[in-house]
Amino acid sequence: MLSSVRLPKIPSLLGVPSYDLVDHYADLAPLRRALRARDWPAVVAFFDRLPEHDDPTVATAMVAETRGVETFLRVAGGGPAESTLAGTLLGARLVWMAWQARGSARARYTSRGQFASFHQILHEAERVLGEVTAEEPGNIAAWTARLRTARGLEMGQAEANRRYERAAKARPDPFFAQLTHVQQLCPKWGGSLDRLLGFARHCAKTAPPGSLNAAAVADAHLEFAYESGIAHLRSPAVLHEIRGAVARSVGHPDYRPVHGWVQAECSFSYVLRLAGDRPGAAARLAALGNRVTIYPWPSAGELRTARRTLRVAAAR
Repeated sequence: MLSSVRLPKIPSLLGVPSYDLVDHYADLAPLRRALRARDWPAVVAFFDRLPEHDDPTVATAMVAETRGVETFLRVAGGGPAESTLAGTLLGARLVWMAWQARGSARARYTSRGQFASFHQILHEAERVLGEVTAEEPGNIAAWTARLRTARGLEMGQAEANRRYERAAKARPDPFFAQLTHVQQLCPKWGGSLDRLLGFARHCAKTAPPGSLNAAAVADAHLEFAYESGIAHLRSPAVLHEIRGAVARSVGHPDYRPVHGWVQAECSFSYVLRLAGDRPGAAARLAALGNRVTIYPWPSAGELRTARRTLRVAAAR
């Protein structure tokens, strides 16, 4: 019985969970300083020094979320025409801006004006990123961003699959490209539940133990539940599979917190909470500390409520 299992302790002094990637990964702070100083050589040096085990997609995302940085990136290093790094960062920023313009609502709740802005910005992003990957086909951050443009511009499953294959060729077991492709495989984007789960399971099975990739299983089951009902997550077989994914990734002895670990822990914590696995959710929330990502937690407030509920349960 879950109620008889002692819950992991969640610290009681945590404040408002932070979405800030620098709070998630302190080693991104020099990159932020370089952006604020408009110091392009320092930006280049940061990416040149990035360890191989850290997917550059995370550092690229931090740049993409920086308000107003697109002005700097259009001219930095001679601009995208001269620098594939500038093109990658500008393209990622444009993708971020496009999805912000669209909003997170379903299509029927999105206005024509929002869609017009969304598509206009995405087309520019696609042009910039297409030039980058033509010159530098091994650029994983650019291919990951192009998976998002393919989805937003409704290029279809075949093109999305092609782009994912290019991403996987650029970097083995590309965690963020996989999570992005999981979304593409959802029925709402023209995929199917069978393909969604099959792909996620393949990601988990083929990645080395202790890597983040098995979190794709959590995302896939969550999206399955959004289609069929949250009761899906409480099925013993599904909960067993999610726990197995935890054991293969963030719960494995070989696990190391590389860039992306916060996303993996957020996915596991949210899904385990919905599945009713209090000890499992508490363990993942304790690991997260004061960090949260936009997906899948709907809000920082909901995460705080979950922490508080589990903390009270642990004190009984």
